[in-house]
Amino acid sequence: MKHVPQTVPRSIRLLAPAKLNLHLEVLKRRHDGYHEIETILQAVDIQDLLDVSLLAEYPGGEPRIDLQVQPYGSIPDDETNLCWQAARAFCRTQRRSGHLRIELKKDIPAGAGLGGGSSDAMAVLIACNRIFATDLDDRQLALLGAEIGSDVPFFLMGGTQLGRGRGTDLTPLPTLRQVHFVVLKPAFSVATGSAYADLKLGLTVRPPVANLQVIKPLLARFPSRPWFGFNRLEDVVLPAHPELSRLLMRLREETPLAMLTGSGSAVFGVCDRVEQAVRLLREFSPSMEFARSVSPLAGGVRIVDG
Repeated sequence: MKHVPQTVPRSIRLLAPAKLNLHLEVLKRRHDGYHEIETILQAVDIQDLLDVSLLAEYPGGEPRIDLQVQPYGSIPDDETNLCWQAARAFCRTQRRSGHLRIELKKDIPAGAGLGGGSSDAMAVLIACNRIFATDLDDRQLALLGAEIGSDVPFFLMGGTQLGRGRGTDLTPLPTLRQVHFVVLKPAFSVATGSAYADLKLGLTVRPPVANLQVIKPLLARFPSRPWFGFNRLEDVVLPAHPELSRLLMRLREETPLAMLTGSGSAVFGVCDRVEQAVRLLREFSPSMEFARSVSPLAGGVRIVDG
């Protein structure tokens, strides 16, 4: 007898935030092809909106995954998308299958170093865990996320965290307060893989510089100087893109801290007053593809309905 899929309409809506790297050191290349890093990650309130629905549940086989992206064409809507990969990975590892529909409304710009794809992937994992009723705990979700991408586990809890190893060994830090970030992305992107590949690490392994006993009091005064953090990828990205170098020089004239986030192409400046952020946006917005004043978030991916 031919099997008829069980109709089980279940849906969930989530918000997936962006991240900034307040510090990013690349220590060495690992044997598995990844890089050993030390980073401080901060969730911010640029957020993608996802609606994940299970339209029918199958007893086995490959899932059917329909992915719709708005604005259309802003990012791929096929199996190269991390949302699609997260849904398939979840179904394969948890031995679940069905017809999944993912509707993704993008606000986080792609190719910016803001972690939008990784955040969206974690949102899909959280949604699948809920709609398939698999009851994975946070540790299990983080491990599954790490198989998809190094930044993915961070977005489970978000907030402010120190990342080591591939960036997946996370330690919560005190949440930032009363800070405004001006995030600017010019009309081009930077490939993360190329930035890491171009970094000349040499034979000497760089020592980690982030000490929890030092970081915590600095975060309490953030963004007051001095801030120990930097972004090592600026060593290769800025020479290749002089316009980013000029943009950061201007931001550093106006703010206590400005740097590239991830491999870029987005940069950010830190303001302690909203008036300063508004003034900087007036100056830079006309020449940027994306310009926004954002605030730190204490959490990560958030379920808003379902």
